Amino acid sequence: MLTITTETFSQVSTEAEQLAAAHWNEVEAALHGAQRYRLDHERYASLERLGMLHISAARGLAEDDHGATSNTSGAPLAGYAVFTLVSCPHCPQTLLAALDGLYLAPGARGGLFALRLLRHAEAALAVRGVSLVQYSSPASRPCHALYRRLGAQPTETIWHKTLPPPPAKAAGTIEEDS
Repeated sequence: MLTITTETFSQVSTEAEQLAAAHWNEVEAALHGAQRYRLDHERYASLERLGMLHISAARGLAEDDHGATSNTSGAPLAGYAVFTLVSCPHCPQTLLAALDGLYLAPGARGGLFALRLLRHAEAALAVRGVSLVQYSSPASRPCHALYRRLGAQPTETIWHKTLPPPPAKAAGTIEEDS
């Protein structure tokens, strides 16, 4: 049985490394290019210290080599919904939670579990004073139906453009404002 809990980054960090790499390879590599993914433990720990991180963790049923499932005490991490929390710059009375990552391992998918995971996160975020949740998904893997089922509405379209690194400056050159 899959269960959902609110956990700290320190509780999930070791297990999250492998799951986040699988997430990257399956979803993000198509957008950002194939590369060996490395979870930024320091950044997530820093966000947590600042009170700017929420993690709803999915734990439970792990498939064995024969396709049977078993629930162990200390159940393995099977997925996560990670949010960063910030005061909304144009609406200072609003605490915004932006989805940073949503992933369920293939064995944890199916049914309405992703919906349950996000509802758990929303309830926990509301307790923390969040009044606005921002959901996003890659264009290659839209989650429109899931977000609509949560009651979210599309409010904007986001475009990304990768910029090349700036040219190296010669020693002694003066920058000009343009």
